[in-house]
Amino acid sequence: MNNHPSRRQFLRQAGSLIALGGLSHAGLANFAAHAPKRVALIGAGWYGKSDLFRLMQVTPVEIAGICDVDRHMLEEAGQLVASRLNSSRTLPLYHDYRTMLKEQQPDIVLIGSPD
Repeated sequence: MNNHPSRRQFLRQAGSLIALGGLSHAGLANFAAHAPKRVALIGAGWYGKSDLFRLMQVTPVEIAGICDVDRHMLEEAGQLVASRLNSSRTLPLYHDYRTMLKEQQPDIVLIGSPD
């Protein structure tokens, strides 16, 4: 059994480390000190939700909308995010990312698409 990472895994991990290495503690504190950013999610599968939930843990955000072509995945993500926010507010859910981006005009867009 080969315990070495695949080329794809290596590149993904190296890219993440490079991106994280560019952030300083002061930069993260400055980011968190401002008004909550409006965040939209495209791709409400495992990776997309994980990225969104992690962002929600580290800085205050307003969820501008969630988009996925799979209706079941979209509805599940909307319910999970609403429960994490402890809010009865109905989150805007979309099947077309172009409509979401036009209507919501988010500050940040997370894209959780498959490889």
